[in-house]
Amino acid sequence: MASPDKPGTIDQAAALLDGGLMPATRGGFDGEWFTEEANGSSRFAVRMDALLHEERSPWQKISVYDSSFFGRVLTLDDVFMLSERDEFVYHEMLVHVPLLAMPNPASVLIIGGGDGGCLREVLRHQCVQRVVLCELDERVSRVCEQYFSWPESAFADARAECVFEDGIAFVKEHTAAFDLVIVDSTDPVGAAVGLFRREFYESVRTCLRSGGVMTAQTESPHWNADMLGAINREIGSAFAEADSYLAMIPTYPGGCWSLAWASATRRPGDFFDQQRAEEIAASCSYYQPGLQSAAFELPVFAARACSGENLFERFDSRVYRNRNPDD
Repeated sequence: MASPDKPGTIDQAAALLDGGLMPATRGGFDGEWFTEEANGSSRFAVRMDALLHEERSPWQKISVYDSSFFGRVLTLDDVFMLSERDEFVYHEMLVHVPLLAMPNPASVLIIGGGDGGCLREVLRHQCVQRVVLCELDERVSRVCEQYFSWPESAFADARAECVFEDGIAFVKEHTAAFDLVIVDSTDPVGAAVGLFRREFYESVRTCLRSGGVMTAQTESPHWNADMLGAINREIGSAFAEADSYLAMIPTYPGGCWSLAWASATRRPGDFFDQQRAEEIAASCSYYQPGLQSAAFELPVFAARACSGENLFERFDSRVYRNRNPDD
């Protein structure tokens, strides 16, 4: 065929990556530069001063580097997860946007997020009484605790509870237990695809209390438009209210990243705690109250990607043909 079938589900979209038809993001370190390649078509490189730690857990390769420009950097399976220079963008937007859109959020579940960044941000909200971090790979948390400044105090907070098990199974075991579920996952590759399927989102919906919200990372509208559309279809099939918002994260492919809002009943603009937002923003480096609504005002290309229309399809199909000339 001349181009891949347009993926209609997350399994079809992920199959393009798993099958090698469209290359997944991957990276490597040559002793000086860490280089990450996205879609087999672009590269992002960072000069590293030192490799501080590297191990292979039962689940993945965990590496920590030190960079003069980016500070300490965490990669999993040679893919960028965070840097000290810009991690606040992702964590603040994934956490504060939903929590400030609820009047009295008391209980939060974080799926993934073993680096503790989302946990740190949730704990800024004094109204939150309980935070459960459910991370599959305990070694991620232990390594981050050793090499980054925030995890130790976040994990030690009396309101925080860390469980190291499968998040898909965890949400199935809890009903009407949380006001907010944050899905802080890796890319939808391999076993992580399960965190992007309709069945998982339906379990999350059941896990939420009345008026509860889910937020999740949903890939790049520039670099992964088809994937974003497929993820949103899965979310929309499980939640009556589904929306997308954006954050600018320099170390992620394309620099522009989409985040999902989902709820059975609550829309992003239904409620906003202005006073709490101003208090929270005083300790933030990215979030400020004006972003609460502005982040949902999507550029045309991103809005179309979220709805399943890929404005870059003619380019993506060329990448596919170049990689699979016999199809």
